Amino acid sequence: MRQSWRTLLLVSWLPWLITACQPQESDDLHRWMDEVRQRFHPVPIAVPVVSPAPEFRYQASDRTDPFDLSRLALNESGSAHNAAQPDLHRPREPLESMPLDTLRLIGNLRRGKEAIALIQADKLIYSVRVGAHLGLDLGKVTAIHDKAVDIEEWVADSTGQWIRRQTQLVLQEKK
Repeated sequence: MRQSWRTLLLVSWLPWLITACQPQESDDLHRWMDEVRQRFHPVPIAVPVVSPAPEFRYQASDRTDPFDLSRLALNESGSAHNAAQPDLHRPREPLESMPLDTLRLIGNLRRGKEAIALIQADKLIYSVRVGAHLGLDLGKVTAIHDKAVDIEEWVADSTGQWIRRQTQLVLQEKK
């Protein structure tokens, strides 16, 4: 009895399942697509003709040529060798391996006329006198004041010439 119910149920649903899986003709979709194609026609857009840019020639022969590569070359004249430059062969001091922005002036001491600055770097405190070297740019202490240390640095410019640059290390008080 159970078997007959299953067979009856399968036989009754089988035509419906077969028709659901067959490709259906969607006449209304095809009809709508044909209507849309008839109503709308693509219109080509005319692209404007671009005229070529006028030619420009650099006529300033008395001016500096902006493309002259020899201006970028190092100056090999005798004046470059006679110009002031730092002593690159002297022994380095411990504070010369640290950038100036990592050094902190925490105070100074005076013994008679001699001033000594106390500079903190990496949790260590160094005593610095006038003439001491510090910083990565060949800095040299030129003066020690109550709240600042004057430093003269040597920096190479784009032509290889050495230029002096003045900077200061200022006392940073705790708030």
